[in-house]
Amino acid sequence: MERQWKGNNVNLSVLADSVARFFRESLCDVSIIESENYRMVVRPKQSSEIVGKIEIFVEGQPNDFSVRFDAGSLSRALVRYGSLVSLLGGGFFVLKGLRSQESLEKLEKRFWLYLSEEIWKLTNSAS
Repeated sequence: MERQWKGNNVNLSVLADSVARFFRESLCDVSIIESENYRMVVRPKQSSEIVGKIEIFVEGQPNDFSVRFDAGSLSRALVRYGSLVSLLGGGFFVLKGLRSQESLEKLEKRFWLYLSEEIWKLTNSAS
């Protein structure tokens, strides 16, 4: 999912750090890749039900930027291929994929709420 903000004048570096902090508090490892924009690669811990990585992109300028949450491709693949081999014991993969999708949906919902609050706090932080 992607959302866009205009006219907030947000320091994107501080916003990227806030996003990384959110995921670290959610027991994930985070790598930030800086170029013109910010890309974060989030790898959930094995104790989490989430399978696969999550990528967060912060792109644009302080007054016109977007944030994109990309995740779930491995979860969907587990469900799809697990159902194909369900006669051979693939039900485990279907269940793991469904649990991962459910956990991702909950995490994404919390992420967007957190991000909206952080953007509100960081309004007019870019100089």
